[in-house]
Amino acid sequence: MRLRQIEVFRAVMIAGSVSGAARMLHVSQPVVSRVLQHAEVGLGFELFERRRGRLVPTPEAQALFSQVQRAWSEIERVDALSANLRHGASGLLRVAATPSLAGSVLPAALAAMRAAHPAVECDLWASHTHEIQAHLLAYEIEVGIAIEAPAHVALARTAFAQGEMVLATPRTWLVDAVRPGHRTWLAGRPFIALAEHTPLGERLAMRLDQVGWVPQRAFQVQTYALAATLVEHGLGYAFIDSLTAASLAPERVAVLRLSPAMPFDVHLLRHGNAPASVLSRRLEACLGTAAGQLARALADRSLPERLALPLPHMPCMPQRPGQSEAVRANL
Repeated sequence: MRLRQIEVFRAVMIAGSVSGAARMLHVSQPVVSRVLQHAEVGLGFELFERRRGRLVPTPEAQALFSQVQRAWSEIERVDALSANLRHGASGLLRVAATPSLAGSVLPAALAAMRAAHPAVECDLWASHTHEIQAHLLAYEIEVGIAIEAPAHVALARTAFAQGEMVLATPRTWLVDAVRPGHRTWLAGRPFIALAEHTPLGERLAMRLDQVGWVPQRAFQVQTYALAATLVEHGLGYAFIDSLTAASLAPERVAVLRLSPAMPFDVHLLRHGNAPASVLSRRLEACLGTAAGQLARALADRSLPERLALPLPHMPCMPQRPGQSEAVRANL
């Protein structure tokens, strides 16, 4: 039996008549009669006996109906699942995030998504940026989340939030701090260095080199999350991302913003050949909201002082006679 024939047969069994089945299915009576006749021809036996204008199910129809009811329950579950997937209410989403984002912005975003759609299931990975790209290229995950993710020809990259690098220190260091906005306050204190194999790590190293800052290195770590944990335990100071900094215990960690600021983009990554699912778009919206909440939390808890890391002075180019502002801007 075809699915349409099963639907009509079930409606006739429940309604007890062709007219009742037609009303259930919102079709005409001739349509129901025609589909029922085709079903009986295909089966090779009658489903109903016609007695005085009434349809009486045959024993074969009674036996068939019990199985149809079980099958129809599965069809209804499929229909419900498709509706949930269409609205992003259920399904499986595989997500990989860098360790710092997995411990800061991702939990808040998942909490918001699960509160609205508790049937959504997530498979979560904590990986470095290059590992996230490999997972996406192998179709092992649907979504990747990383800071300053480098462009890749096979991957789609969308910036859903912006953060900044900040200085995190043990709060106990503020007791004897005279000028916490000046780096002389940190002279001789242990420094937790970040690996420089990422674009953001390279930018930070270049910035420190440009101001002639040679800190006393005590540790070198591979992730902002680990650097933040060491700061919380009073083992040194570190430059970390603002999302991680906003998630730290304020009674244990002091946060200073940089002057001028050192901003960065937070990217959501997908495979370029895979269209964004409803769930991935829902997660992206929740990530943006969570990142905004962390930015506001950081603004409330940061010290009023800023750590001065001035950019190198760029000498002005001499203006040639007749040279316009627009032309000079493009040089």
